[in-house]
Amino acid sequence: MIAYQGIKGAYSEAAVYRHFGNDAQAIGYDLSEEVFEALEKNQVDYALLPFENSIAGSVALNYDLLLKHDMQIIAEVFLKIRHCLLANRGSKLSDIKRVYSHPHALEQCRDFIRKHKFERIPEFDTAGAAKIVQKRDEKGEAAIASEFCAAIYGLDIIEKNIDTYGNNMTKFFVIVNKDKIPAGLKNEKTSIAFKTKHYPGALINCLQRLAKHNISLTKLESRPIPEHNWEYVFYADFEGGIDDENVKLALSEMEVSSLFLKVLGSYPKGNE
Repeated sequence: MIAYQGIKGAYSEAAVYRHFGNDAQAIGYDLSEEVFEALEKNQVDYALLPFENSIAGSVALNYDLLLKHDMQIIAEVFLKIRHCLLANRGSKLSDIKRVYSHPHALEQCRDFIRKHKFERIPEFDTAGAAKIVQKRDEKGEAAIASEFCAAIYGLDIIEKNIDTYGNNMTKFFVIVNKDKIPAGLKNEKTSIAFKTKHYPGALINCLQRLAKHNISLTKLESRPIPEHNWEYVFYADFEGGIDDENVKLALSEMEVSSLFLKVLGSYPKGNE
């Protein structure tokens, strides 16, 4: 059983089937917090959540939850995003006044929304927005969601491919409890979180450890620590597995230079 955030038709559900196959048992939860709780309580075997979009950036909440919980990433899954404007039967583009969708989807279709002067109404997920539009059954309302949602919720596709950029891609992580990491996992990339000590050049000192051991950094981002004002944690991805000797050496040296360092997972490279 694989947990995802959203309802039937969500892009996260499509990512589940992309990674696990069409016969996978996928179950949607309203909130990301509920996905983590279900996994923690062993109500599901895996969780799959979005962590980064090529246009809108990182999904901050999911990174915060991953840091908080004692779980591990075991796979990255890339999904091409193709947004559509969906509305109730008989609606025309000229009828639409308001659009519902996830905040990231609204941002990814910013130019289209501005061009048509739509009112933006954020919702928890794209499929949920489609369901709301279907239930309200008002001609002036539409949802930004996948083509898949149109069939599920009986909506017309008013416009296809309304993304501002054609290379819209979302990266999902598959997460498990630490005692459920599959044996023989091919470790090609590693994700970590760390907090530096407070002295000039502390971050550079940590990152130099990766360069020293010939490790290629692929992502670096800072996030505020919610419980501590003006304190930050850094998230980093790099090439190499946790069992590689150079990675072990680099992380042991980084740990000495950090207030804390947590390995979030070591996993195979996903196919874009």
